Amino acid sequence: MSAKKIIWTKIDEAPALATYSFLPIVKAFFKGTGIEVEEKDISLSGRILANFPDFLKPEQKIPDYLAELGELVWKPEANIIKLPNISASIPQLKAAIKELQEKGFAVPDYPEDPQTPEEKAIHARYAKVLGSAVNP
Repeated sequence: MSAKKIIWTKIDEAPALATYSFLPIVKAFFKGTGIEVEEKDISLSGRILANFPDFLKPEQKIPDYLAELGELVWKPEANIIKLPNISASIPQLKAAIKELQEKGFAVPDYPEDPQTPEEKAIHARYAKVLGSAVNP
């Protein structure tokens, strides 16, 4: 990683307003300094997509930015501006899944009462995007 980079986390809900209003100011401030401001999507929908690449078309896949940030924080040159992101509840998760499916992403439904090994595996993958699991 370049020592001249700042990572800005892209999130959802109310904190996203900070990105839309403040990020352009931050980018303008650093323009011409040689310092790059790079966004990493750790929104709920981004976390869902990152955890189900095998269900997506190649052009729909995104990296697991939350995992990348988890590794990056151990590097002394890391500069990360992490805005608060939602600790998703089951209703929020289901709403995000529905919205993604409506937009053409073939992510699986959330199995509330998993019975089969496949349902249990999907349930475990969705557990990674819920609650405080995403707020280290």
